[in-house]
Amino acid sequence: MQEAFRVTSQRRAELYYWFTALFAAPLSEDELSEFGGYDMHRFLDSLATLDPLTEAAEAFRSQAEQALQQAEPQPALSHHYQQLTGKPSLLDITRLTEPDQEALLLMTVLLKQHGTGLADDDPLHVCNQLEMMGTLAMAAAEAGNDEQRTRLLDQQRELANTLLIDWLPVFAGRCAERDEQGFYAAAAALLQAVFIMDLHYLNNVAE
Repeated sequence: MQEAFRVTSQRRAELYYWFTALFAAPLSEDELSEFGGYDMHRFLDSLATLDPLTEAAEAFRSQAEQALQQAEPQPALSHHYQQLTGKPSLLDITRLTEPDQEALLLMTVLLKQHGTGLADDDPLHVCNQLEMMGTLAMAAAEAGNDEQRTRLLDQQRELANTLLIDWLPVFAGRCAERDEQGFYAAAAALLQAVFIMDLHYLNNVAE
């Protein structure tokens, strides 16, 4: 039971970290080239085998392939990324919803406790919240006792049920409106599908 929880938590953490990196900054040439590689196809295959993610995973795969077929893929994709982060930036959750103040306080405390790999430690930043979900999931996987594991799960539930659940659907919708090319719109749709499945896990399965 504990081994299954550890493996699941690590997998969840990896997904949140992947989405964090995807939205935190424009993809470099090297990062973009990975989307045409075997490892990325295997990763998307693993998501597509899950019924709730099949459609979104295949749609993202299609958009990634189209992006790579552009004459200059990296500059083109960077331009579309700037459309998301121009004023008002979609990475600021206050542009998407009115955040719960108690949950924001928790997010601030968690950032001080765990830190962030991003340059901006703003608790209102979309990517800091995604990264924190991954950080807490990884910490839960490595927890030494049931008390620590329960506390870390409760923190994940609070962030998911009081912060992410409010801004993420709006974020996905706004990405679809702003991203004419479709790569980031498809990425946001996949993120939303993953989050819905993860929310079910946190609220109904994890213990």
